[in-house]
Amino acid sequence: MAVATTFFDRLGAGDVPGALALTTPDFTWTVAGKPGQFGLAGVYDRDSYVAMLQRVGASLPAGPRVEVTSVTADQDHEVIEAHVTAVSASGADYDNALVYVFDLDGGRIRAVREYLDTIHAAEIFVA
Repeated sequence: MAVATTFFDRLGAGDVPGALALTTPDFTWTVAGKPGQFGLAGVYDRDSYVAMLQRVGASLPAGPRVEVTSVTADQDHEVIEAHVTAVSASGADYDNALVYVFDLDGGRIRAVREYLDTIHAAEIFVA
């Protein structure tokens, strides 16, 4: 199983420490977009990534449903295509296609870049 899918499986089970155990000490997560236009856009280190997950949780109280639709991997990278759906705290439907590019170092996740429809996401996620 790819380390990226294991990471998502652990997050989906609510095991954030277990997911982070798959990362390097200098782990970063980058969300595409302009920070002034999309509140989740930016680069997160390990601690700020956990805080960002909490913000996502506040916007999607029942959590997101992540369906991995494709995995492409080599020794140093894994690319995940996913379909993410949820219902926001205000009752709006969230339905987005995402691509995650995982950079690996020694079989652990060093960096992730998340690409998504930021306009739709900005309609759902609270700043």
